[in-house]
Amino acid sequence: MQQLPLALEQIINKLPAKPYCSDDLSYGVKVRPKAIALLKRYIQANHPYYTNFLIFDLDYPTAYVDFFYAMVGVPTPNLIVENPENGHAHYIYQLETPIYNTDASRPKPIQYGNAIYMALREVLQADQGYTGLITKNALHEHWRTHLLREQPYTLKQLSERLDLTTHKINKPIAPDEAVGLGRNCCIFHTVRKWAYVEIRSYRGSTYTQWLQGVIDHCMKLNGEFTLPMSYNEVKGIAKSIARWVWKRDSYSYQEFIDRQTRKSKLGAAKGGTARSMQYQDKRKQAQQLKVQGLNNTQIAKHIGVHRNSVNTWLK
Repeated sequence: MQQLPLALEQIINKLPAKPYCSDDLSYGVKVRPKAIALLKRYIQANHPYYTNFLIFDLDYPTAYVDFFYAMVGVPTPNLIVENPENGHAHYIYQLETPIYNTDASRPKPIQYGNAIYMALREVLQADQGYTGLITKNALHEHWRTHLLREQPYTLKQLSERLDLTTHKINKPIAPDEAVGLGRNCCIFHTVRKWAYVEIRSYRGSTYTQWLQGVIDHCMKLNGEFTLPMSYNEVKGIAKSIARWVWKRDSYSYQEFIDRQTRKSKLGAAKGGTARSMQYQDKRKQAQQLKVQGLNNTQIAKHIGVHRNSVNTWLK
């Protein structure tokens, strides 16, 4: 088997284990094992929970040659996958460190990554409606693949050649403009502002009820996207918001602490009573054996408890 260039090997290794794929997008996409998906014209590059690639759709006939003659200063893509029939192409930038989209993820890298994506999309004049879910398979013979860079990018390296300001990084994203990482940013920042006020309506409720309320609101906003995220992706964002706001609402959090304290005390009381009843017979047996002249070590061995327990019982 012919050895693949390093850049292609890196991309293959980072593809999802069971990506969406298709030979004809008009018939939709299907989930297949990676080995089978790699035989298809189109394939899913990024995992639902982390982004390894920033992908752009340049749907004009000079998409490849324009990079060399009309895009001065633009970061070099790792790959350009070109349609030889019409010249349209996908520009693929590989990230050195993936951007994670789980409930444990910090929002700032997602926000920073999305700002870079938006800035690159602007300078490349890429299709704003492209969702990034499916890309041209760089290994498929139907496309013309150009390998331009093997080394993956850090977000900092990409940002150095882009006009990024704090204002642009923190710019709110409307649902109809949100694609890729932008969906995470849109939901996070829109819902967190709602949650700061809405938490007051949940004072006296449980955290579980509050979390479900946040999930429901996130799902409602998610439904406005051109390509909605999965339930688990949305739930991860909702959990981050719910935890953050709950802990910073002094009333709700104090109620939660008080409730947990009461449960702990109740559990300890029940457990203590149960343990006391469980060992009552053994304590009596230990006292009887002591009268018979056995020492504490012998008693412990005889009734099957630790010697320290016997020492405590017979003080």
